Amino acid sequence: MTKKILIIDDEEGIVEEIEDFFREEGLETYTAGTGQEGIALLREKNPEIVLIDLKLPDISGLEVLRVAKELNPAVCAIVNTGYVDQEMADRAEVLGCDVFLSKPFDLGRLKQEVDRLSGASS
Repeated sequence: MTKKILIIDDEEGIVEEIEDFFREEGLETYTAGTGQEGIALLREKNPEIVLIDLKLPDISGLEVLRVAKELNPAVCAIVNTGYVDQEMADRAEVLGCDVFLSKPFDLGRLKQEVDRLSGASS
């Protein structure tokens, strides 16, 4: 069965790059530019993996993470941000973040984390 990944980020260039990369890897990809769009897709598509930017234009990525884990406690969550803040990283971990990445991140590293999480969830 094809794994589904949801990418929630308001930076279109980053979203397209990640989406293309994971499509080539054989994953079913969905994207959202806002937290509310992301939450709607979480409900509709029930992805195994969600990549969440902390800085979204409408609501905090931490709120999206909280809702994602509420909807599906087994969802693997990768949180990323360009503004590293230890307090936010700690809060993300408390909410159930599996991996915390700083932007810019390497797609190879992201793939390693996705593969590791996919193995853990299958």
